[in-house]
Amino acid sequence: MSDTESTSADTAPPVRVCLTLQDSEGQISDNENSGSSTHLSPTETNIASGDGGPPPLKIKRTSAVWNSFTVSENDPSKAICKLCKSKLSRESPLYQQPPPPLLFLLGSLVFSWVLLRAHIHLPLHQYSLHLQPFSANHPRSKQITEMIGKMICTDLEPFSVVERRGFRTLVGFLEPKYKIPSRHYFSRTVVPELYEAMRGEMVQSLKAAEGGVINLTTDLWTSNHNAHAYLCLTGHWCERVGETSVQRKAGLLNVGVLDIEHTSNNILCCLKEKMREWEESVGQSVTIRFVVSDNAANMVKALTEYGHIRCVSHMLHLVVIKALEKDRVGTSLLSKARIISGHVHRSSKASNRLHELQTQLNLPQYTLITDVKTRWNYTFYMLQRLVEQRRAVQIMTQESNMGKAPTIIYPNEWGLASDMLTVLSPFEEVTRALSKHTASISEVIPLLHGLCSIIRSLHAGEESEDESDQFMDGDDDQDATVGRQGTAARKLAANLSKELKWRFKPIFVNSTFLLATLLDPRYKASCFPNNVDVEALKRTLLLRMELCDPVATPARNTEETPATSNTSVLSFLQKKKSAIPMRTHLPSADVEAYLADGDISLTNDPVKYWSGKLQCWPNLTRFALQHLSCPPTSVQSERVFSTAGNVVSPQHANLDPSHVEQLVFIKVNADLKNSVGLFDP
Repeated sequence: MSDTESTSADTAPPVRVCLTLQDSEGQISDNENSGSSTHLSPTETNIASGDGGPPPLKIKRTSAVWNSFTVSENDPSKAICKLCKSKLSRESPLYQQPPPPLLFLLGSLVFSWVLLRAHIHLPLHQYSLHLQPFSANHPRSKQITEMIGKMICTDLEPFSVVERRGFRTLVGFLEPKYKIPSRHYFSRTVVPELYEAMRGEMVQSLKAAEGGVINLTTDLWTSNHNAHAYLCLTGHWCERVGETSVQRKAGLLNVGVLDIEHTSNNILCCLKEKMREWEESVGQSVTIRFVVSDNAANMVKALTEYGHIRCVSHMLHLVVIKALEKDRVGTSLLSKARIISGHVHRSSKASNRLHELQTQLNLPQYTLITDVKTRWNYTFYMLQRLVEQRRAVQIMTQESNMGKAPTIIYPNEWGLASDMLTVLSPFEEVTRALSKHTASISEVIPLLHGLCSIIRSLHAGEESEDESDQFMDGDDDQDATVGRQGTAARKLAANLSKELKWRFKPIFVNSTFLLATLLDPRYKASCFPNNVDVEALKRTLLLRMELCDPVATPARNTEETPATSNTSVLSFLQKKKSAIPMRTHLPSADVEAYLADGDISLTNDPVKYWSGKLQCWPNLTRFALQHLSCPPTSVQSERVFSTAGNVVSPQHANLDPSHVEQLVFIKVNADLKNSVGLFDP
């Protein structure tokens, strides 16, 4: 070799090789920039063959890296991440000369490692297609299984949802390494474990119940789909949180099968058995202060030995229904309203026509409401919606092309409908207030007192002074509504007033309701009827406090024993004292201090008020909380059966009763915990 050739060889720029991979169409990507570099594929040389040399070979990309990267169309020397769209160079600086096969393989591995290293922050499931699936005990697998179980309970899905193709496809897309267990695993393992976990939370809350006292609501329900009868028990109590705070709690305790004759004795035995099971779980006695139920004779008789309270909402329902039945004109109007509302619900043509008229007349786009026999307020809502949509309804009922035309409501009947809404509006307000989750029996007398005052003002002149003998001595003002109502509306108000007097007069002399109102700092004695003896009620309060939960301290001497009322109740309690000399401190000073304390707003929480009095009035606070935590209605139990009806549906009529109880228990308590606020999230 000559010196010239040698120099030329030494100074010639080295050949730089770019690692190229097949693009999406199977062609080899190449660098378009032609400089001093020559790009060679692993199977090509720089020796021309024939006119242009052999065509480039097609090679397939087999590396898992290309699941997350693609070759840039504008610059084939760059790889683009499919997720973050960042660009990385495909050129390897390791090669400055044509590589042998082993070196090429090494370069490919380095290239793959660089790309993975640069995107190590990406979720693991982006690279999991070629990895092994999770084991059953893997933390991620257990977490997903638990979440699916919670979904089944909270959304009331059937267990078979885990075997549906769409659901399995979705889960496989979200987590390819997760293997969905069978439906039997969810029904026999996952849901029972969730049930036991939530039951454990309930046990801990019951352990902290103030004074170990709870109140119950109960009801019976028979399913139309599986021929089982269920007894529901919901608990209401105040939980001690730390030393200086209490919170109101509520939860479903039981919704078990009662497939025996529903006699009072069987109901009572079942209730006691269920509460005995809870006492065993809690590890201490649980005292039932009050039990709320409807007016069914078997329920009333079964709960006589407890502090039984009749559901006020059910009583209001009877008041309104009986009063409406006595009103012939109102009954005719309601019959027409039911026909019209039912026709619109059954006929798609009528429903579409209603929406057209609502658009033309600029009315709210609402459908009509049909009433429910067991809930009087739905009759109110049905009438209210008709009056709201009056113009559209009038046109619909007069059109001849609607097929079977509904009954026409005449102008004077529309006026009656408006008057009926005015009369029934206070009943709807009271029903709604007493049906809240946070409602208490302390609100019954104030709300009924106001209701009776308003209804008396609406029917003034319809009955003699003797007939309206003021079962709560009228201290109400005759407001501006007097005289504005038509004769039919005033007669309805008179019927409602009579029903109120007959059904609720016992409540205004019931010491439980009176004491609860007195112990509610929102009301105290300010909302009592004039004939209530507040001084006698205070004496009753002291006696009840000693009877239910005396504060006992060692006796010092007879001179220190406070004077108490000489009654048979006190004599009986004295005989029940311990053999060790004790004295019972009746906190009359605490009661007077409480009554002298300032009132709180009607919108404030009375439980929060008493929570701040734990240290200064412990015994009075405990007694007050036992009353304030008692609901005035059994609505909570009825809501449980609404949920149970969705569980025991026609598609799941063969669901085992134990599964029904577990699903309903989890669903109801989860809703209370997350939405009502009576349970802490």
